[in-house]
Amino acid sequence: MPLLIIAILLVTIALMASRHATTRYQQAMARARQTRAPYAHTGAEIARLFLKQEGITDVEILPHQAIVTDYFDPSRRRLFLSRRVHDETTLAAWAVALHEAAHALQDRDTPGEFRWRQTIIRLNRYGPTLIALLLGTVTVLKMLPARIALILFGLAWTGLFCLNAGTLAIEWNANLRLRRFLDEHLASYPDSRDQLDRLLPTVATRELGDTAASPRYFFLSALPGTTKLRPTSAKK
Repeated sequence: MPLLIIAILLVTIALMASRHATTRYQQAMARARQTRAPYAHTGAEIARLFLKQEGITDVEILPHQAIVTDYFDPSRRRLFLSRRVHDETTLAAWAVALHEAAHALQDRDTPGEFRWRQTIIRLNRYGPTLIALLLGTVTVLKMLPARIALILFGLAWTGLFCLNAGTLAIEWNANLRLRRFLDEHLASYPDSRDQLDRLLPTVATRELGDTAASPRYFFLSALPGTTKLRPTSAKK
């Protein structure tokens, strides 16, 4: 089978898997936003409670609305949450906030693994589009045959997606770090616990969709002047 056809098949499979992860996450979130959390804690409040129980008191939790949000920034020791996750008292808000807060524990205990995962995520968000632009440029300038450029793009795109999928164990580990906290706080609410147990895996795999969404991330958040500045402190 010609190498070009193999590359196209690999990209097609990876693209379908990436989009499936995004669709699965969006559908799960839409359902979970209809369910109130068992306690009247917002996403920010439940994340703060979890971090306090784990002995982490130096992480600031801030609302942040931009293309890239809902993540823990280890260098700034800040947990950036979208306004919906930060303020709502739904199981959807809890799942995202708690999962991202658990990354603070990973940065404390296994910082190398966590930061490697962050690097892979960034590569998947911006790499495919950057590679496409570079290969497109050299093809237009007739420095590389179009067929070879397509093959290189297919292999690079698929390789980045495989790196993304190959480091998901770090995301699963973040969910495992929530077990003790959930066992204690949701012992009287087994239905909510079951729903969170089903929801957290979709949160852990949502960034598989970043590869397919690379153009959106690249053109709306990577180029100069396209990203909203992160807040430096909580609004009073």
